[in-house]
Parts: sequence; structure tokens; C-alpha cells
Amino acid sequence: MKLKLMLSVVAVTAISAPAQAASFDCRYAMTSDELAICSDPRLSELDDLVAEAFSQAKRSPDAPTVVTVARDLLADRRRCLANKTCILSNQLAALEAFRNAGAQVTIPPWVSAPVIAGGIIPARTSIPTSIGQCAVTQVAGITPRLDFGHPPTSQDFDNGTAIVFVNGAHQVSYEREEALLRSRPGDMVTMCLISIPRNCPPGDDRGRVYTVTNMRTNETWSLPDAQHVCGGA
Repeated sequence: MKLKLMLSVVAVTAISAPAQAASFDCRYAMTSDELAICSDPRLSELDDLVAEAFSQAKRSPDAPTVVTVARDLLADRRRCLANKTCILSNQLAALEAFRNAGAQVTIPPWVSAPVIAGGIIPARTSIPTSIGQCAVTQVAGITPRLDFGHPPTSQDFDNGTAIVFVNGAHQVSYEREEALLRSRPGDMVTMCLISIPRNCPPGDDRGRVYTVTNMRTNETWSLPDAQHVCGGA
């Protein structure tokens, strides 16, 4: 599934006055994730958007799939407990899924502001393995999606773009990704895992989606790590 949103993890700061989420009543919030959302205006704002996006998406012809995806995402959010970075990543993943199903909501501008300070993004360098986990690494190389057997030309990227990172992670797109082409080997980036496919065959974990922000260009993109999700060709 091609992801169109340009998103990144941002700092989420709790305040004492309770916020009001749209998908549930904060007066009756009981689970750790609900309490975290109700205590934070930005998480609450995204919850409003997720609720609206779901309402729009479930009116699409693919409504049964949308409902199933929503249930799975809610289960993922529950597993975040009170981890606000994890909840934020889950909310962004939900918005992407519902927008791909036809929902039209406006992403707030603060979502595009990457923040690394204050321990929001841990100082780890290995590939993130769980939703909401982030890492700091570097760009190793950028190539066309297809190997044409010659030094790449600008036109070669019209068939897709691929990027590899120093920590071994990689992403691929069927489209020409200008943000990737403006990146350079050696650029420092933040990488957060926002989606993991379900019901994959043993040993096949393709299709994980990462949101990456280039610290030099301040551009952000969300792309999968393979051309096909697990179980595909």
C-alpha cells in the first residue's frame, strides 16, 4: 500500500487540564492509553481527526476492511499503555490507513515538526522493531527501485525510488520520491516504525512502514520496507 502522508514523530507534552477526545468520553476514560490521550491536547486533537477519518472511510465500498483495520489499530493502541510516542505513531498510522480508504482530513501543521531532544526519540541506532519505537541513523544510499545495470539517470527514478540506511533498514516506493532524492548519503535521520502487517507467513515480515525525517532537509516521508507486503509476490 503506497503511503502518501509526510509525517514525523513530535514531542507530546501533557497538561493538567483534561482534553476531550472524540472517539470516547474522557469522563469515563479508564485504560492507560485513554488517560494519556485525555491528558494531552495534541493526542486529543489527533484522536478527533482519527474519529472523523474513520467515520468517512467506513462509508467507502471497502467498509468491512476499514472496520477490521480500525479494530486492529485500536488493539495496537491499547498495547501502547501510557507511552505517548507509541500512541502518536498509532494515531498517524490510523490516519494514513483511513485516508488511503478515502477519508479527507487535514493534518495539523505541528505534526511535521520533528523533535529529537528531551528523550522523545531514544538514542538507539538499530532498526525499530515495535510500533512507536524510533531510532537515529544515517542515509547509506539512494537508488532507483529497479536495477538498470548502469549508473542511474534522473529518468530511472521515474520507475520508483529506494533508500538504504546505515542501520540496515531500507524503504522502497513505486514513485519518484523527491524528498529521498534531496537526501544524501551521510545525512542523519530519525526513523520510527508506524505499521506492521498482520498474519504474515513465518519468516516473512515484509511491509513494515517507517516514518523517516531527514535532519538536514527537515523533510519527512512514510514508506514500506518492501515492494510487496508479506505473503505477496
